[in-house]
Amino acid sequence: MLNDDDRRTIAELERRIHLSDPDFAARMAGPPREVPFPVIAVLCAALFILVPPVMLLFGWPGLIVVLDLFVAGVVVVLVRRHLRR
Repeated sequence: MLNDDDRRTIAELERRIHLSDPDFAARMAGPPREVPFPVIAVLCAALFILVPPVMLLFGWPGLIVVLDLFVAGVVVVLVRRHLRR
């Protein structure tokens, strides 16, 4: 058990944390958030798997199209994550 002095010290530390970094304090006080699906990792794996067959079947133009789609997908995911905050 904590004595009164220790409780006051902990309360003072919590108060300082709330004042100095309210976002951190809110994250620590709230329930754990749901872990998001790793969309970027899935896109990277899809790119890794698609590059050889696309290169063999369609050559450089096909590879450029696949890379453009990959970059567009990553940008869409990152923009949506940024807008949710």
